[in-house]
Amino acid sequence: MGSSHLLLLAGIGGHAPDEALASLSTLTDTVSVVHVSAWRPADPLRAAWEQRGLRGEFLEAADLRDAVEVVAALHERLPLDGVVTYSELLLRPQAEITARLGLPGNTPEAVAVAQSKARQRLVFAEHGVPSPGFEVITSERDLPAAAARVGLPGVFKPSLGAGSQSVRLVSTYAELIRAFTAARAEKTPFLQYDEAYLLEERMELEADGDSGYASYCSVESLLVSGTAYHLALSDRLPLEHGYAEEGAALPSRLDPARAAAVTEAADRAIRAIGLSSGAVHTEVALTADGPKIIEVNARAGGPMPVMFKAAAGYDYAAQIGRAALGLHPAGPPEFTGVALLRFLPIPQGVWRVAGQTPVEQVLRAFPELVYVSPRFAPGQRVSRQGTLHLASFLVRAPDADTARAVARRVERALDIRLVPGFDAPTGADRD
Repeated sequence: MGSSHLLLLAGIGGHAPDEALASLSTLTDTVSVVHVSAWRPADPLRAAWEQRGLRGEFLEAADLRDAVEVVAALHERLPLDGVVTYSELLLRPQAEITARLGLPGNTPEAVAVAQSKARQRLVFAEHGVPSPGFEVITSERDLPAAAARVGLPGVFKPSLGAGSQSVRLVSTYAELIRAFTAARAEKTPFLQYDEAYLLEERMELEADGDSGYASYCSVESLLVSGTAYHLALSDRLPLEHGYAEEGAALPSRLDPARAAAVTEAADRAIRAIGLSSGAVHTEVALTADGPKIIEVNARAGGPMPVMFKAAAGYDYAAQIGRAALGLHPAGPPEFTGVALLRFLPIPQGVWRVAGQTPVEQVLRAFPELVYVSPRFAPGQRVSRQGTLHLASFLVRAPDADTARAVARRVERALDIRLVPGFDAPTGADRD
């Protein structure tokens, strides 16, 4: 394994690429990188790669199509044994590359289904996978029938999307029209396009009684040559700002019977889509009628590699690298604590950050913190265009109650103060 040649496909989103390099370098000293430069410059990642002294090549690609050709040319010079990405936006070129080169990976068709919520729903209906009622919308002409068949209130969402962007509850037909119009006008980071939207049956996700958690969770899985390893379940914090995620806790507090039912539903959904390789993050609603699949993602949930490391000392990013080489995981995670990720949602409207406590000060005050990541600086303009969150932070604690108590104290200590936004943007603005 030490001489295997791994490729990291990077450029935007997912697990931090410098941390990914640290994990992949535990598997082999030959790690090439293809950085898709359509979103941001490659220089910081190039510096991290060079600093590690890894063998291979560091290459840039202009866009997704170019990435496939750049990797194919690299394979001619220095044959690859596996291709890994941690980014939702790079899954399709990864699948095209592995199919073209005959390497372990998901088929392009399976990835296309996984990235289309509309196609997922159709596949689930065909295979009897429990999921909410839905209608696919591709034009304004579809709105009346969708509202009539699904009923209102319902959940409107784009077929292609991530991070709950443009997902909203619509209670009236007028709200449905406004949501559809606004979603079509909103910018998307994806370089692909999907004209479909969904209106779905509303499921009660906000709170699971007085448990302190939301009525949905996720299953974190790893697939190798079609074999599924369901590594853990993670809970979600109650939704209080629409469908903007509030946070997650790993491992789950669910009892074994309920966890088994959730895992079985996730397994059925994964197989229905046809995924066979790499990380899978499946979100599952906990309804009175049993588990229902919200969505399947053909990659690790954004914070999960860091959460696995914090709660179990488990290098999930390295295990994903092993899967890219066709190798089964070294073993399951053994949890010694709880990792709690907290997102701080942006309230509806336009705001300006009037002040917040410096990160270094907060980190010194809370040894339980793994990281704190504000997304805006004082003086910057804040809205839900581009991101739904003001900041995120990760706490490690011996148990869930302690983790939640510390998270509440950290949130107060961050003291992010918002004032109504100004009309004229300045150079400091960032949406």
